[in-house]
Amino acid sequence: MKKTQFYIVLIALLTIIGCSEPTESENVSFFEDRQLESAVREALGQPEGELTEAELQDIRTLHAFERNIQSLDGIENLKSLEELIVFGNQIEDITPLLDLPNIENVDIENNPLNLSVGSESYSVVRQLINNDVFVFIDEERFALDMEPSRGVFYEVTNDNKTVYMLGSIHIGSEELYPLHEDIEEAFEQSSAAVFEIDFTQLSDERLQEIASEAGIFDDDQSLEDYVTEEEFDEIALLLSPYGLLRSDLRDMKPWYVQEILLSVVSMTAGYEPGLGIDMHFLERAAEDEKEIIGLETAEDQLDIQNIITLETQGEQLSHTLDQYDELGDELLDLMAMWRRGDQEALTELRYPDENEPEDYQDYIRALTDERDEAMADSIVRFLEDGEHNTYFVVVGAIHLLGENSITDRLEQEGYTVNTVLDPLEDEDGEEA
Repeated sequence: MKKTQFYIVLIALLTIIGCSEPTESENVSFFEDRQLESAVREALGQPEGELTEAELQDIRTLHAFERNIQSLDGIENLKSLEELIVFGNQIEDITPLLDLPNIENVDIENNPLNLSVGSESYSVVRQLINNDVFVFIDEERFALDMEPSRGVFYEVTNDNKTVYMLGSIHIGSEELYPLHEDIEEAFEQSSAAVFEIDFTQLSDERLQEIASEAGIFDDDQSLEDYVTEEEFDEIALLLSPYGLLRSDLRDMKPWYVQEILLSVVSMTAGYEPGLGIDMHFLERAAEDEKEIIGLETAEDQLDIQNIITLETQGEQLSHTLDQYDELGDELLDLMAMWRRGDQEALTELRYPDENEPEDYQDYIRALTDERDEAMADSIVRFLEDGEHNTYFVVVGAIHLLGENSITDRLEQEGYTVNTVLDPLEDEDGEEA
């Protein structure tokens, strides 16, 4: 699957205990990993003999790099530890670091850690950074953690009316928050909140019903008509843990199966719709009793899928399977772009490859240009004769960027659209 499609459519530990009976002279070990214990002993200058809790309290710095350490269990006994250097080991679990009350600096570079957003290790790093611990790590996205998310955020005014427009991501995780204070302040000032769909008027059951009606064959066709036998087997294997039987899959249109696979990727990477920017503000708008306005309906959005022929849908599903193992990393890249407010990089995702089939190009135009024209018309009405003085509009970020986007159409109508937040810059003054 092409990256544009993915971005637009957006989810035996065996402990061996010595057989012999311990004697009084046997040492009590505080550490599961002998290489870690060896590093501790070097720091104490005590290669042999029994370690005591009092001695462990004296260690403030521990250099234990490139020792093939596999476990940090027991590190919590070093209550006074301020600096820990464990780069170049085989550590997969760093949760023990949270039990070091005085830690200030940690180097965990070049360890086989799962640092995908939502993973346990990612959460540990986040918590350490929030506790003012300097974490040296070879993952670019953690450079963002000290900055609130900027997103894609614009303002347009006409006389005494103001419309704020936030380009969102429809799925999210706790790592997307907090949002920049300018975004939060604009929401507080607004008396109406506008979304692509007003989900407060739709139950989960009704949403599922609408999706099923659009994504299930209503005749004797089958998914197996549009993918190979090997691809069908792979899909069945990937989705069987989620209760989908082969008989269920046969009844699904290719685009619907693709959406399910993307949802699985998102969930595996730690994202979910309930933590998306849309739902974040939709729930708050309901709590604050702001007027909630929907620009489209769920049926409107799902009807767009009918533009693509079933044959092209099958091809797109095949692309998804080919790149399935890479999609989680691509999703992380997308989140990093959004958090930085990288408008240039996000804008590039709006346009499909010219080599794509014509029906797919029509689909992308309907997904972007045609919807953006209708949504821009609604915003013009807010600016000209809306009931409220201030509106807060949340739509997918792709709808605010590039040619024929909402912002572009508003400018064509003569309105001045201002960027509220510039992209995050690095220390050299370049966009991060």
